[in-house]
Amino acid sequence: MKLAKRIAATLCAAVILPSLAVADSFSISPTNLLVSGAERTATLTVKSGGPGQMQGQIRVMRWTRSGGKDHLTPTRDVIASPPVLRLARNQETTIRLVRVKKTAVRQQRECYRVLIDQLPGTSQRNSAVKFTIRHSVPLCFERG
Repeated sequence: MKLAKRIAATLCAAVILPSLAVADSFSISPTNLLVSGAERTATLTVKSGGPGQMQGQIRVMRWTRSGGKDHLTPTRDVIASPPVLRLARNQETTIRLVRVKKTAVRQQRECYRVLIDQLPGTSQRNSAVKFTIRHSVPLCFERG
């Protein structure tokens, strides 16, 4: 019985570990953005890692807090360019974030979350489990 369990554990590891080893990855910098005064733009750098092509999407959501909870709502006040990523291994790109809202920041700060979703890539094509990884970067515009 113990031998059968060891064999089963070894077979599971042989199936699961290779797919984890080839997982695509990416990094983002900076991890926090504060834009002050009359500035209307910010940038993020996204760098791919792992063996395959990295695919992703960028969305900007309005970020508010009430009752001790975060609330994200879709907005068109800030746009990301480009909104879609397709990066080869070890390639990096710059994401430009622009506040297109014409009115000035009314409160001390106007905050958003930049959501960068890494979509399942080519290395996950034959995997039984596919992962979508999300990074959430705070972006705040301060009143000038």
